[in-house]
Amino acid sequence: MSRISKSRLVLVLVLAVLLTASMQLWAAELVILHTNDVHSRLESHIPADAEQEQGGRVRLATLVDDIRKLYGKEKVLLLDAGDSTHGTNVDNLFGGVASIRVMNQMGYSAFVLGNHDFNYGQEVLAERIRDAKFPVLVANVTREDGSPLTGASAVIQEVNGIKVGIIGLVSEETPISTHPKNVVGLVFHDPISTAKILVERIRPKVDVLIALTHIGYDKDVELAMAVPELDVIVGGHSHTVLWSVEDVNGVIIAQTGEYANNLGFIVLDVEDGQIVKYNGFLIPVTADIPKNPKIQAEVDYWNDQVQKRLDAVIGRTSVTWDGERASVRTSETNLGNLVADIMRAATGSDIAVTNGGGIRASINPGEVKIQDIYTVLPFDNSLVVVEMLGMDIIEALEHSVRLLPEQNGGFLQVSGITFEVDPKAEPGGRVLNVKVNGERIVASKKYTVATNDFLAAGGDGYETFLNASVVAETGIMLKDVMVEYIQEQPQLEEPQGGRIVILQ
Repeated sequence: MSRISKSRLVLVLVLAVLLTASMQLWAAELVILHTNDVHSRLESHIPADAEQEQGGRVRLATLVDDIRKLYGKEKVLLLDAGDSTHGTNVDNLFGGVASIRVMNQMGYSAFVLGNHDFNYGQEVLAERIRDAKFPVLVANVTREDGSPLTGASAVIQEVNGIKVGIIGLVSEETPISTHPKNVVGLVFHDPISTAKILVERIRPKVDVLIALTHIGYDKDVELAMAVPELDVIVGGHSHTVLWSVEDVNGVIIAQTGEYANNLGFIVLDVEDGQIVKYNGFLIPVTADIPKNPKIQAEVDYWNDQVQKRLDAVIGRTSVTWDGERASVRTSETNLGNLVADIMRAATGSDIAVTNGGGIRASINPGEVKIQDIYTVLPFDNSLVVVEMLGMDIIEALEHSVRLLPEQNGGFLQVSGITFEVDPKAEPGGRVLNVKVNGERIVASKKYTVATNDFLAAGGDGYETFLNASVVAETGIMLKDVMVEYIQEQPQLEEPQGGRIVILQ
C-alpha cells in the first residue's frame, strides 16, 4: 500500500463520511471544486509568516485526483474564478501558456477571465482561449460592435445527470486594473445587469445555476441580493478566504483566497431540479500533500524554458548603467532615469517616479539579457498610474530627499520632472525650482504620475500617494515593461540627465 500523509488521510476519511451520508440521503450529487487568483503559482511557496510550503497547482492537483476517485469523476466540476495566467516568470515570459497547459492536464470544466488575464493583450489572450480545452467564459465583455469577446458567455454542462449552467462575469473595473492598451475596443458591462439577462434565459433549462465570477466578494454579495435565481457564486478577485460557504439571500457564495493555498469544496444534493442539501468548505493545500507527478513534469519543463529565456539576449549597450546601492539611493543615475523614462513612455503619463531601493544592480557594457533586467528589478512590482496635485508631487519629492546625504531606499528616480535640492535646508523645505516638462509646476494642477504598486500603496512612507486617484493599475510587471522596451531598441542609449540637481 502506498504511503499517505496523516492530514491527507484525515481529509479522505472526512470526505468519505460526507459521501456515505449523502448516499443515504441525497438523490443526486454534484461536487464543485474551485480555485481563484492562483496568479501563476504552479509550484508551492513558503509565505513570509510560514515555515513550510503551501499551495500551488502541483499539490492541489493531487487533492483533485483524490476527490475524483472518491466521489467518481462523473460527479465533479472543477472551476477557476480568474487571474490564473499572470504573476510569475513561468507565465509572464510565455504569455500564460504554462498555466493553461497545467489546467488542461488537471481537467478544468470552466474558467472565467480575471482582470489580469488580459495583461498580455488581446492577441495573446485569443491564443490562450484557443489553447484551453475547457470553456473560457466572460458574459459582460463585448467588442464595440456588440459581439462577444470569447464566444462563450455561459455554458450548460451535464454532471451526474444534473444540468448545470455556468455564467462567467469579470469586474467592470478591468480597464483600470490592466494596461488600457490591453482592452482597446472592448466594452465592460455591469456584471449584475448582465447576469439578470442571462439568468432569465438559462434558468429554465438547468437544475443548478452557477455564477463563476471575478468581481470580488462585496460585489458577489450584491449579485446574490439582486439575482436570487442563482444557486451558487464561485468568486475571485478580492482574494477573500471563506473557510465555509456563505448563504446570502438563498445563494451559496464561495471563495478560496489565493495562490492555490486552498481548494474549494462544495457538495450539493439535487432532487427534482432543486438543491435540497449542501455543504462547502476549504481544504488547505499543505506540504503534507504529495506533488502530482504529471503536473510536476509539466512544471519542470517550463522551469527549464524559463531559464533558457532568461539567458536570451534582448539588446546591446556601450554604456555602464549605474544601479549601485549608494548611487540610486542618494542621487539621479542614468539607470534610474532609464527606468523612469520607460515607465512614462509605457503609460503616456506626465511624469514617472520609482524608488531607488527597487533598483538592485548595474548593467555593464555589452549584451543585455533578460536575466540582467530581472536582476536590476527583482521585485514583482507592477506599473500603476495615479493622478496627483502639484502640491502633493512636491511633498513626495520632499519625502524623497529628506534624509540626504544618507542613503534612502525611497529616494526617487524621476522622468518628466526636474528640481533642485538644498541638502543643507531643513527637511520639508529642501526642494526648489520644480518643473514638469520644462514648465514650473502648478500646485493646484493635476498631473498623471506613473509609479509602481509599492509606492502607490504608500510604501517607503509615501503617504501622499494614498491621496492620489488611481487612473490605471496595469498589473504588468515593471521588469517586463523594461524588457519589451529594450527589445525594441537597436542600441540602448543613455537618456538626458540633469533632472535632480543637488546644490553644494
